[in-house]
Amino acid sequence: MARGWRVLLGFKRRFAAFVEDGSKPHTIRAPRKTRPRVGEICYCYVDPRQKTMRLLGRWPCVKVEPVTLDFERCGIAYVLRITVGDQTLTTDEAAALAWRDGFRSLPTVTSSALDEMAQFWISSGRLTDDLNSRPWHGELIHWSTKGEDSPDTGTNNVTARRSE
Repeated sequence: MARGWRVLLGFKRRFAAFVEDGSKPHTIRAPRKTRPRVGEICYCYVDPRQKTMRLLGRWPCVKVEPVTLDFERCGIAYVLRITVGDQTLTTDEAAALAWRDGFRSLPTVTSSALDEMAQFWISSGRLTDDLNSRPWHGELIHWSTKGEDSPDTGTNNVTARRSE
């Protein structure tokens, strides 16, 4: 049973449209002191703690899974390896998860959603692109947009304010 707490999730602008249209049904986050639980409401925002903060939507959390990201050697290159729970995803499954997670701006023959996701995690400083990189452990938080709650309805709309 949910505690009735809110799960506040902030997104970069590059992911906002995918959250809003429902094609991004999950997010990968670092473990939190208070772990999200199934049934709690995920309040999804773009530009958190900024003057331009905007609610993208409120949806119920339907699943929280442990996730591990690291690199494995594939020939002369390294490939991002994703493990959800105790299941290591195939390259195709990992690429599909990356696409659903919003990594869609580089759809070319030489790069994929998985490559874009790997670059994102490397640029964030959480992973390095070599075998000496330590695995990163986090949570894959899923929500359901069925029975959607529009950002402009309801009484729990949060307004961002700048602290002086």
